[in-house]
Amino acid sequence: MSRPIFIAIILLIAVVGSVFRLQDLAERPMHGDEAVNAAKLGETIEGRGYEYDPHEYHGPTLNYLTLIPSWLGGVGNFVELQEHILRVVPVVFGMLLVLIFLPIGDGLGRVASVFVALFTAVSPAMVFYSRYFIHEMLLVFFTAGAIVCGYRYLKSPGILWASLVGVCLGLMHATKETFVIALGAMGAALCVMLCARWRFGQWVNDIKRVRPVHCAVMLLAAAAVSVTFFSSFFSNAKGVEDSVLTYTTYLDRAGQTGLHEHPWHYYLGLLGYYQFADGPVFSELIVLLLALVGLVFTVRGSVEGANAGLLRFVAIYTILITVIYSLIPYKTPWCLLSFYHGIILLAGVGVACLFRFKSIFFRLALGAVLLVGTSHLVWQSNAANGRFNADSRNPYVYGHTGMDIFEIANRIKEMAQAHEAGLATPIQIYCPGNDYWPLPWYLRGHQVEYTNTVNEASQSAPVILIQPPLEEALIRKLYELPPPGQKELYMHLFDESGRETKMELRPGVEILGFVAKSLWDRRERARAEADSTTEGLQQ
Repeated sequence: MSRPIFIAIILLIAVVGSVFRLQDLAERPMHGDEAVNAAKLGETIEGRGYEYDPHEYHGPTLNYLTLIPSWLGGVGNFVELQEHILRVVPVVFGMLLVLIFLPIGDGLGRVASVFVALFTAVSPAMVFYSRYFIHEMLLVFFTAGAIVCGYRYLKSPGILWASLVGVCLGLMHATKETFVIALGAMGAALCVMLCARWRFGQWVNDIKRVRPVHCAVMLLAAAAVSVTFFSSFFSNAKGVEDSVLTYTTYLDRAGQTGLHEHPWHYYLGLLGYYQFADGPVFSELIVLLLALVGLVFTVRGSVEGANAGLLRFVAIYTILITVIYSLIPYKTPWCLLSFYHGIILLAGVGVACLFRFKSIFFRLALGAVLLVGTSHLVWQSNAANGRFNADSRNPYVYGHTGMDIFEIANRIKEMAQAHEAGLATPIQIYCPGNDYWPLPWYLRGHQVEYTNTVNEASQSAPVILIQPPLEEALIRKLYELPPPGQKELYMHLFDESGRETKMELRPGVEILGFVAKSLWDRRERARAEADSTTEGLQQ
C-alpha cells in the first residue's frame, strides 16, 4: 500500500468516525458525572476560577480545554452552556485517536494501521464514550500520543520527539489519576523488553540511544505541562501538591468494595457478549479474537512489514494494563477504554497477518467475516448512540440519567413560567446524600435550594422535588407543623391531573414532585386563557 493511498484511507475512515460521533450530540440525557464536570466548567467561565480537588472530579485538562469551544460559542456563564459545546471536546479527541497512528504506519504496518483506525472509528465503546463529557477519551488519546512519540523518538532521537513525549505524559497526569496505571504498564513493558535483550547484550546499545539531555527535556516538558494545569496556570500552587497527595485517595478507592465493585471479568464480559433483558446482543468479540491472533503472531515474531520491537511493546503493555484493570475491584465501564485501545492495536495486527495467507479462498472468507463483523459494530454504534443511548440494555450505559429527566425539567419550567417570579421562583430539592445530579444542569438558571434533609424551620417553596425516603418528613412539614389556616395544599407535579406519578433520575432512584395548589391553579388559568386566545385567532 503506497503512502498516499494509506493516508487517504485513514482520512476517509476519520470522516466516517466523525459522522458517528457528531450526530445528535445533545439528544442523550446528561449523565451525573457530565453534569458535575459542566458545573465545574461553569465556575471557571464565570470567573470563580478552577482549583484541583484531590478527592473528586479528576484532572484539569477537560475543564480548560472545554473553555475553547465555550469561548468560540460565546458562552458567558453556566446557563449558556449547551450539551454539544461540552461533548464536542471528547468527540475531537475521539476523532484524533483515529488519526494518531498515521506517524507510525511503518511501525505497525500500513494494513494493520488501517484496521486499527477502522475499529477505533466504529467501535461501540469508542464511539459511545467519545460523546461523553468525561476525561476518559482524553486520557486514551494522550496515552496513545506518548506511545507514538516514544516510538518516533527511538527511531530518530531528537529534542522534538523527546519534548512531545514529555508533553503527552504531562497531559496524561493532568487528565486523570489512573494515568499511573498506563504509565506503570508502559514502564513494565519496557523493562521486560530490556531484560529479554539483556541476554544477548543488546540492551547496551538500546540505552545508548537514549541521551541524558533528551531525558531531561522530556521530564521538564512533562513537569511544565502538569504544573501549568494543576496550578490553574500558576494561580494555585497547592494544586501541584494535591496532584501528588491525591493518590492516597484513589489507592484507597481502588481497593474498596461497594456500588462499583465488579468481578475480574466484568470488562471482558461487556466487550465480549452483553444482553440485558429483551435488549439486543452487544458484542465486540471480533476485535477480541483478532487481537488474540495479533498477539500470537507477535509472540512468534512472524509479523512482516512491521517493527517487531514496537509490536512486542504493544503486546506486553496491553496484557499488563488489561490485567491491572481487571484485578482492581472498583470498576466503571468507561475505564475499559484505556486497555481496549491496546487490544484494537493488536486486532489490526491480527488482520494484517491473516491477509498474508496466500489462499484466495481464505482471503475472500476473511474479507466476508470482516465485512459482517464491522457491519455489526456499525449497527451497534448506531443503536448504542440512538435508541439505547440511555437504556440499561446498552452495556455502556452505567448509572445513567433516564429519559424522565426531560419531563421533570419541563414540568418545573412550566410552573416557573406561571409564577410571578419566573426563573427566580423558589424551588427546593431534598435528596439523601446529595444524590440530586444531574438536576443542577437541567435547572441551571433557576433559583434552587439543594439539601439532603427536610428543614422544618424554612419556608416551603412552591415547587418541591424529593426522594421517597424523605417524603414522610416533608408531609409533616407541610401539613402537621403549620397552624390551622396557614397550610398550603400541594399537588403532585408530574401528572396533568395532579395525581402521583413516579419519575426516576436514573434506574432505581425515584424522585417525587410537588407544586403548591395556588401555583397549579394559576398555571391552569394561564393555559385556559392561552387556549381561548388561540381558538379566537383560528376563528
